Amino acid sequence: MRLSGPRPCSRPLIFGAARKGPRPEQEREGTPHPMPSQRPTILGLDPGTRFLGAAVIRGPKLLAYGVHQLRNGERPYDLIGQARSIVLRYIERHAPCVVAIEAPYLIATKRASVLSALAQELAARARELEIEVRELSPEEVREKLTGNPRATKIDVAEALVARGFEELKPLMPKRPVRSALGLRAKDKYWLHMFDALGIAHAADAGSHGALTSNDR
Repeated sequence: MRLSGPRPCSRPLIFGAARKGPRPEQEREGTPHPMPSQRPTILGLDPGTRFLGAAVIRGPKLLAYGVHQLRNGERPYDLIGQARSIVLRYIERHAPCVVAIEAPYLIATKRASVLSALAQELAARARELEIEVRELSPEEVREKLTGNPRATKIDVAEALVARGFEELKPLMPKRPVRSALGLRAKDKYWLHMFDALGIAHAADAGSHGALTSNDR
């Protein structure tokens, strides 16, 4: 019998035998830490039309993170299917109690329509598994992490490193000498992961109050 609400955090999700095969593209394990008690495992997701950023935290500890390229097929559903498979693998490995997703902007463009469908699909799959889903706007995440709802992606990455995720510092892009030049594509790559980590961190902060660097 299915529960009417999210499954209890204290009871891990069981999928049966682990699948054999390659790990998701660019997924990495976080540095091992003693496990903090009574804090939920949160999977943060930054869905995009080309890349999906993901990060798994338990309290202030980083358990896994990655950036996954989504290859466009003939239909938007091809992209959605790829993202769904990646997210289900994270859920299988880490049994999160919460899936936190960046809420897409509701604007009338083809890209926004695909992002909205993608976010809705990922949220629906999590709810089917009785996992709590939290959707946060980009402005809400930036406000919680930096105090500025208009902060840049690099501002968010720097704030996360300052809060104690020093192991990710080598992946943080350097600011361009002139802001008008912007970042090169290869420098933007890991920002998808930082966005996902920021979403997870902000979702956790929403349950436990504002987080500071002392939380790590």
